[in-house]
Amino acid sequence: GERRHAHLRKMSGVLRAAAPLARRLNAVPKGPVNRATRGMASDPNATPKVAYPWLDPSNPANWKEEHVVFTILGAWGVVIFGAKTAFS
Repeated sequence: GERRHAHLRKMSGVLRAAAPLARRLNAVPKGPVNRATRGMASDPNATPKVAYPWLDPSNPANWKEEHVVFTILGAWGVVIFGAKTAFS
C-alpha cells in the first residue's frame, strides 16, 4: 500500500544522495598519480599464482589471495566447531 511506496521513495532518495559519492569514488585520477598507483598494483617479478591451491599445496605463497582467505576461514570453522564439540 501507501507505506510501501513511501519506503521506495525514501530508498530512491538515499540512492540519489549516494550517486555523487559513488561517482567520486569511481573517478580515475588523470596524470602521473594514476600511473604510479597502477605500477604498485602488481609486482611484475612476482611468481605466478596457481589456479587452485591443490596444484601447489605446500606453497601458500603461490596461492591467490581469496584461496588463502577461504583456507583461513575454513580452519577457524574447524577450530570453533572442534572446541564446541570438545567442551560440550
